[in-house]
Amino acid sequence: MPLLPDVLACLREITELEPAQAKKITNELRRKYPGIPMRLVWQRDSPGGPCHYDMLITLYGGVVSLAFAPDRALPWPLRGAQHAGEQTVLRVNGRDITMEQAVAVLDVLWSDASLAMRLVNASLVEEELDRHPVELPAPELQEALDAFRRARGLLTVQATRDWMAERGLDHAHLEQIVSREAAVARLRQRVATDAAAEFAADPAGYDVLCVLRLRYPDPVTASAAATRLQEADPLGQSTRETLDHGATVGVDRLHRRDLGTLGADARVGCVLGPVGSTVFRVLEVRPAVLDTATRQAIEKRLFERWLADRRRTAGIEWRWGTAPRTTALTETLREPASV
Repeated sequence: MPLLPDVLACLREITELEPAQAKKITNELRRKYPGIPMRLVWQRDSPGGPCHYDMLITLYGGVVSLAFAPDRALPWPLRGAQHAGEQTVLRVNGRDITMEQAVAVLDVLWSDASLAMRLVNASLVEEELDRHPVELPAPELQEALDAFRRARGLLTVQATRDWMAERGLDHAHLEQIVSREAAVARLRQRVATDAAAEFAADPAGYDVLCVLRLRYPDPVTASAAATRLQEADPLGQSTRETLDHGATVGVDRLHRRDLGTLGADARVGCVLGPVGSTVFRVLEVRPAVLDTATRQAIEKRLFERWLADRRRTAGIEWRWGTAPRTTALTETLREPASV
């Protein structure tokens, strides 16, 4: 079987390359063997140093790991061994802050499942992109880079250089970041191929509502405000709500279905809520149109649904935290999508 020799030849070819270049070469290998799952993984022995690559191949009911170590490279038995200093994240006035201490500060993770969800989602996206890579032709990558700069106000070469220097990035790393963002966008489009059908199934749910959003310190204050706002002028009352009742006020653009049952019959002037500590007042309603903004919103919704399906079957293992906390958080992550 020529697979293993071909994989070994590929590993020898990418020994001195950066991951972005190595991925392009291994994608050619995947196309040659489309029925065999392969995943390229790597690690750096030191910041800025070369990468060591391993190819994980699913074969014979298991996984084969194949690697190539050139002369003078770190021997494979020493890979994964950790120096005590590698556990140091930060040093303040000569005192080391270890990884264990840093993680302990992230106690908020247990009370805010959205943070854990972002971590798990990022891993699931990387897994999918490893299985089905997205390759950007040079013109599309340049277009994505230009859009990335415009979105951050980096309109000159010097501004871009300053932004990169602040973050310790060189051009190669910037391309990796932009390529990943573009790949995730492509994945979202791939997952949401039936956006038009989703819209057709519930067009009214995508009516656009311009709402005045008032967020209060607590649900009790919000409930009183909902009664008070029924007769008030929406714009004139917003200042008094901020000064007298501690509300933070903003204007949002929502789809009717974003508000659930509250939005089903919402009309101009309606006061909706409270939803937790938030009250909404509808300022304008526009009938649904499957334009670019609506299509992107549907794609995002379908992508979140796809991620929720993946989380339900993912093997999630926490390496810190108590069993009750990790169990409860994992159960939350496995809940069906609410979209």
